[in-house]
Amino acid sequence: MKILIVEDDASIREILQDLLEINGHTVTAAADGQAGIDLAQLGPELILCDIGLPDKNGFEVLAALRQIETCREIPFIFLTARADRDDQRRGMALGADDYITKPFTQRDITEAIAARIQRQQPLRARVAQLLAERRTEIGANWSHELLTPLNGVLGGLALIEAEADTIKPNQLRELLALIRDGAERQFTFSRKLILFYELERLKTNPSKYPLGRCEADEIIYAAANPADHPAIRPSDLNVSCGVAAIAATSSHLTAALSEIIENAFRFSRPGDRVNVCGNRHGHRYHIVVTDHGPGLTAEQRAHLAPFTQFDRGRQEQQGLGLGLAIARLAAESVGGELRVEATGPGERGLKVTFDLPSL
Repeated sequence: MKILIVEDDASIREILQDLLEINGHTVTAAADGQAGIDLAQLGPELILCDIGLPDKNGFEVLAALRQIETCREIPFIFLTARADRDDQRRGMALGADDYITKPFTQRDITEAIAARIQRQQPLRARVAQLLAERRTEIGANWSHELLTPLNGVLGGLALIEAEADTIKPNQLRELLALIRDGAERQFTFSRKLILFYELERLKTNPSKYPLGRCEADEIIYAAANPADHPAIRPSDLNVSCGVAAIAATSSHLTAALSEIIENAFRFSRPGDRVNVCGNRHGHRYHIVVTDHGPGLTAEQRAHLAPFTQFDRGRQEQQGLGLGLAIARLAAESVGGELRVEATGPGERGLKVTFDLPSL
């Protein structure tokens, strides 16, 4: 295995390198955080990183690597002289895979690496199989988003198991909150994947999935309900819609529209209005969502695809890059179309239109 060590203490760095090489690993080493970030882009299979580095600390190194496409999935183990649960929780929240406290033994290191390999391989194998089976997923960079929430869940459970007899109630509550956050993110991602493939099947084989009749205004109000969608800022939301019936599966269209509305709020600032309106145009019904966020360039709008995120590093969003793909499939599966346009100067702001056939 190719392993990168990021450790400023030369004696510890040399001991680790000798230990790992004796056990058959290929090792590179860095003495500070920035050098570690640079070497990580050469593709190690595992990173051992000290927290107390002189320039960028270990948390900053991990956060930087999670924003680099080629480094997001590299297993990351912290080394630290501080057995501090706050550090452990912070590391797990960032997506660290394990945590080794100094002074450590040879057994500590080899067992941590073996456990990481055993845990990672089945997950990666399943992801690789999915990528191979689905042409639309080839090149997709979403496995990191599926795996990261599990690190918080598994790491939190490991801490509880290791310290079940000594952990304090307030610390237990914090760990349980971390586990819940990871589980909820995993649930959200899974639900989006299921919706995406349901809509793909509906578009491919429409005769197998008959559409029902639903009321457009009910769908709009459900998708824009702040009680069901925490990302929505009620004071910045404006909803207006006319009455019309459309042929669609209500749950699919509501979920797709909520994706667009929630993204409008995530990528706009508090105080910026988000407008959602629905109106009949002859035998068509238009649902239009407009925002004043950063928008998309003409090139980005022309290359919308599943599992694609734009400006991820600058905007630091988490997700699968499926929102617009789900919306497009939802519209096309009922004989409609989705249009994405800029609304302001410099291509700022976004206008997303569901153009649907009405009954």
